[in-house]
Amino acid sequence: MNTNAELKQPSTLDALSQYSGDDLIIAFLHAYNQQNSDWDQMVGDNQRLQQELDGYKRQCSAQTQEIQTLQQENKQCHEIAANAEIVANKHIGLEQELTRAKTMNRSLQTELKELNKLNPKKLKEQNKRQQAKALENQKRINQLEQLLKEAGKAIKASQAETNKAVDKIARLQTQLAHDTGSGLYHNGDHHLIIWPQKTKMQDADNNIFEGRSLLYLHKSGRGGLITYNPNTEEANLCASPRGGLRPSDEAKQFAQDWLFKVNEVQGGTVKEEDMIPVNYNGDFAQ
Repeated sequence: MNTNAELKQPSTLDALSQYSGDDLIIAFLHAYNQQNSDWDQMVGDNQRLQQELDGYKRQCSAQTQEIQTLQQENKQCHEIAANAEIVANKHIGLEQELTRAKTMNRSLQTELKELNKLNPKKLKEQNKRQQAKALENQKRINQLEQLLKEAGKAIKASQAETNKAVDKIARLQTQLAHDTGSGLYHNGDHHLIIWPQKTKMQDADNNIFEGRSLLYLHKSGRGGLITYNPNTEEANLCASPRGGLRPSDEAKQFAQDWLFKVNEVQGGTVKEEDMIPVNYNGDFAQ
């Protein structure tokens, strides 16, 4: 090592001595103010990200509550269907008993007619017994007919409730499909998928517009959003950014982690926890 060379190198104090005290104070204040500005910016960004995180948590909670409501209504629908089956079985039993009672009543009436042809004095008491039994059967028939009417009303009411529950579940499932992105158009190599959120765009004339979009995908896997511009009344495929599509390292890592979990760990099943969004863009929320 060359000691003489080291001695010739100016020290920090020598370097600072080249500037006046005022210049050093100004430089220090500038650096101090810049540091404070950077710190304030970092604190502001942290607060904004925390607010966005709270918003996503509330959105996830609302979606989870809607799914729980759907599951509860589905359970109620199954219970209504089970009760309807019980009422229907009871209805069938009542019809069978009614048919049997009517058959027995016809048999008794035939027997009474035959008895009337015989000696009335000898068969008087037997005739009374048969008539009393016939009256009891008729009373039972009337009761069964009333029960059948009530059972029919219960079946109609149960069927109406079941239809309402099924219709509501179908509407919720359709809305859920619209909000999570679903296939809309498939023709050869070309596919259109509903984009689940509103998007804000700026055209070549710097006009900003917002609305729902469609995701166009080619069979090769490449695609882009097709948006409707109300200023030109045309739908156009969004232009690629300069240099082409280049996902960031963070986006690629997120996609890799999500796809591995859903495909390899869960066998292709998307769970509720997988639908929680990660959104760093405050103006991109639905």
